Amino acid sequence: MPQSRSRSLFSIGEDLERLNEILDEAGDDTQQQELLNEWLQQLGTERDRKLDGYAALISEMQARAEARKAEAQRLMELARADERRSQLLKERLKWFFESQQLKTIETTRYRLSLSKNGGKAPLILKPDLSPQQLPERFTTTSIEPNTSAIRAALEAGESLDFASLGDRGTSIRIK
Repeated sequence: MPQSRSRSLFSIGEDLERLNEILDEAGDDTQQQELLNEWLQQLGTERDRKLDGYAALISEMQARAEARKAEAQRLMELARADERRSQLLKERLKWFFESQQLKTIETTRYRLSLSKNGGKAPLILKPDLSPQQLPERFTTTSIEPNTSAIRAALEAGESLDFASLGDRGTSIRIK
């Protein structure tokens, strides 16, 4: 018989399966069938309450996720604005150091230096250069599957040994 404490959805499902088996075995015993039907109704109510709780929790989590995404977007925009402002200030300092012919200045908290960038020297290509004008040794070719063409061929009934269409998955919709 059902317990008063909250049970898992899977436990309720197992009880429903067991109950259906017992109902099949009960035969024509009317009193036993009435008791079993009452239990089945209680399990159905418990199951529906549990499913309603699942749906409510999912809805709450989805709403919280959307709110967090919006907040993350807001914070990312603020971070980008801070990065742009700090870059502008660094460019101003660079201009000041160059115009005053300064190399290094020490303040109470920082040491500011105008120095050459490390790494490889920048590669400057002509602005009007088209990659097709370059000799082959200075270009790269990228080959990727044309998934639209492969899908169209498979949907048209063509058999391809390197690809096939899979089964669509299933999902739960909560309205």
